[in-house]
Amino acid sequence: MANRKVTLVRRCKTPDGWQRYSVVIGKNGRVKPGFVKVAGQEIEYPVGYYEIRKYVGKKLVYLNAGENAADALQELQKESHLVAAKHLLVEVPGVQLVEEPGRLPLAKQLRRFLGATFDRGSTVAADVYRLGCEEFLRVIGKTFVDQVTAEDILIFQKALRKRGIANRTIHNRHMSVIAFLRFCGVDTKKLAPRAPKFEKTMPQIFEDADLRVFFASLKNPYHRLVFELLLKTGIRDQEAMHIEWTDVSTSAKTLHLRAKPKYGFSLKDSEQRAMPLTDELMELLANYRKDHPKDNLILGGENDRPPTKLLRLLKQCVRRAGLNCGTCDACIARKECERWFLHRFRATYCTKLLRSGLDLRTVQQMMGHADMASTMRYLRPAENAETQTNVNSISWL
Repeated sequence: MANRKVTLVRRCKTPDGWQRYSVVIGKNGRVKPGFVKVAGQEIEYPVGYYEIRKYVGKKLVYLNAGENAADALQELQKESHLVAAKHLLVEVPGVQLVEEPGRLPLAKQLRRFLGATFDRGSTVAADVYRLGCEEFLRVIGKTFVDQVTAEDILIFQKALRKRGIANRTIHNRHMSVIAFLRFCGVDTKKLAPRAPKFEKTMPQIFEDADLRVFFASLKNPYHRLVFELLLKTGIRDQEAMHIEWTDVSTSAKTLHLRAKPKYGFSLKDSEQRAMPLTDELMELLANYRKDHPKDNLILGGENDRPPTKLLRLLKQCVRRAGLNCGTCDACIARKECERWFLHRFRATYCTKLLRSGLDLRTVQQMMGHADMASTMRYLRPAENAETQTNVNSISWL
């Protein structure tokens, strides 16, 4: 298997000449400018530049990553993403590739299947497929496509349950395997007519009272901007991490969501969309921009890098606001309430859009949902005030 390790080094001028050393990564996950590790010690060599160290086949190569520490770390993340994606096209660990005339080897077909998915630009989907299908091949121990039986599907599901995998995840991995077998030309309707069932949970949303307390407690302008953006646009946390000031149209009052190849970020379903921005949010953005005129990323912070710790920030703000429930396992163990998570802002946004009277098709487009069913999950008639009034007006006896 090809070496997938990609590292960042610094080629610097030392008293003994030009040398390459590992960079120093701080607790905040950022590169410490000018510093390298030498025999376990942190030493500063201000003259030098950064390089990406990786393998091309069996050959070790170094790619110039510039003199700026933040830019070099960004290049490392991009290169790591590309190498990980290309890994999808190599052999399946633990599965032997055997050729026999007239028969399709499962391992070879899986490489072709992942390669076709990767070529479509669906790198996230390819990784999901790889995870489920590699485990399927290891569990059933078959070599050729024509050896797969309906019993193998059941054996795979049983193996997942034995490991304590949740029913929803079992369903998703089953669908990955079915997609692969269909690619191989297998009649999956005959092989597995029904997918494993799981209980569909309702999307969790924030109560208005909790949101009022939460936002009233936010004194830091950056914190307020982060969570107002999440609440009032419903964008995914990865989308929020990569939005730039150039994505905001002040005249149209919209936020344009698009891929950011330089950060190795692609949109889910690869579909761009424009989000309407409220007047309050536009004002908040304008005021914050005045104090951060040189930033590229809206939520980039001091080093203008994608913020990777938004969930931790949310947990800290919730604790300071006194909104921890105090009873969940996370509250007891770490004082980080499990009721507060980033995706809940998105669920709240979608629910509020539907309750405001917007039609399903418009909400689907704004949310970036691939199908109407995903949007309809956020319809909550039982919690609607008009529904409650109608129920109370019924003569039950």
